[in-house]
Amino acid sequence: MRIEPVATFGLLVFLFLLGVRLYRAGAFAATDAGRRIRGRMARWGLGAGLPLGAAAWLGGDDFFFLGRYAVAPLVAVGYIGLIGWALDRFTVPGAGALGAIGRTALSAYVGQNVLCMLVCYGFGLGLAGRLAGSGPWWVMGLWAAVSAALAAGSVLWLRRFERGPLEAVQHRLIGRRRA
Repeated sequence: MRIEPVATFGLLVFLFLLGVRLYRAGAFAATDAGRRIRGRMARWGLGAGLPLGAAAWLGGDDFFFLGRYAVAPLVAVGYIGLIGWALDRFTVPGAGALGAIGRTALSAYVGQNVLCMLVCYGFGLGLAGRLAGSGPWWVMGLWAAVSAALAAGSVLWLRRFERGPLEAVQHRLIGRRRA
């Protein structure tokens, strides 16, 4: 799978541009049009993606790449629509923290990598080496802890600042370029 980053580059660009297109179409806005788009995303993504995913899984190794690189992105669009649909209809504890992470996405992404490196690698706590044979549970616990730390940090940061720290740097650099 070492060739995977090269092979998936086009898919990643496509998914990024799809996200931009959905954003510009208002898919994430709290409007009637946004709710309709999110409903369609959920229906199409899950309605087509889940049966296709099941078929690819039942097809075995011959359909692995189809499931991983075609069906999985379709299901992901469905999940995004489903989550948006749920957030439109229900009060979800912590949804504000998710919005804060969204507003500090670049900082949260880099922060996640830095935190996990410090916890997992030998120059930090070295947990990956020490817990290598203990099963996946510690990884799930680490994911939950890092997610909670990023959510809390994003909320606290945005109480004082308009943007995340890396978003502010990016905004300044892009703002200078346009001037």
